[in-house]
Amino acid sequence: MNNGWLTRIRRWIKRLFRPKKKHQSPTILKRWYGKNCAVLRLERKTQGAQATYRITSIYGCDYLITLDYLPDLHSEVLGEYGGEIIKLGSSDYPNHPASHRFAVFCVARNGVSVPVGIWDVDLQGYAKSYALSELAPQRATAGVALRCLQLANSSKSPAMTWLSQMERMNWLGLLEERIRGELSNPSHNLMAREIYHQQIA
Repeated sequence: MNNGWLTRIRRWIKRLFRPKKKHQSPTILKRWYGKNCAVLRLERKTQGAQATYRITSIYGCDYLITLDYLPDLHSEVLGEYGGEIIKLGSSDYPNHPASHRFAVFCVARNGVSVPVGIWDVDLQGYAKSYALSELAPQRATAGVALRCLQLANSSKSPAMTWLSQMERMNWLGLLEERIRGELSNPSHNLMAREIYHQQIA
């Protein structure tokens, strides 16, 4: 279990959010700023990592979005959450067309992370060129991360605050919308296999 994907990424998140020395800081590849948050594209030197975005808000609640290339993830046991073992090896579902693992975490400033959603998805599908199919997953993930910059904050309606909108965000729907645009294929289906999804009351 210690070698599982979920265990490894949660350890990485804990290191990312704990007070650290300069040499331990992750490399920030790009930054975007909005009124309620900033989006940082981070370098994550782990097996299969293709895109990592940290959404840092003014409300003390951050989000981390990760994209990993499934064929590079060799561990069968991903970890344990809420007493449930999360397991998915490449040989477990040989007929599933998933190419990537897309995950969203809600992270407190002390480094404690809670998965919001983890899905194995097909982000390649049909594209006009090989180069496009290779770039599309990363570009679609960037589009999902940057969506939070467009959220307007309304103090008049509790349901329309930036934080409440983030809590109700349809992450998988956003990803499908973005990848369809990147692949220029409006009928592309993520064929998503849900690994974990937090139930919002």
